Amino acid sequence: MTAAPLMSEILPDLVEEIVYLLQGTGAEPLEAQVRALRITSICDCADDNCASFATVGEVKVARVVELQPVEGFLILDLNAADEICFVEVLGRPDVKYLLEEYYPR
Repeated sequence: MTAAPLMSEILPDLVEEIVYLLQGTGAEPLEAQVRALRITSICDCADDNCASFATVGEVKVARVVELQPVEGFLILDLNAADEICFVEVLGRPDVKYLLEEYYPR
């Protein structure tokens, strides 16, 4: 089985946006994690506004980091080990388009 693709390969602009938005939040240590994230699966909620995805096999959210993007919503879900396990992306057709190009339904 091949490794899940790096987020930076599919969504390089989103990676840089998240890194930028982390500045001044107190969550800057997550920057290195964001750059190394792999997209293990995309959300199957069927909401047209959702472009969220998992970054680990088992998602168990212990806390969230809400970011303040110019467009849409970006929330990083962290597990008990403070590892990003899910990236919530809502209202971002640009991200949804790129994910659907890589993961056709």
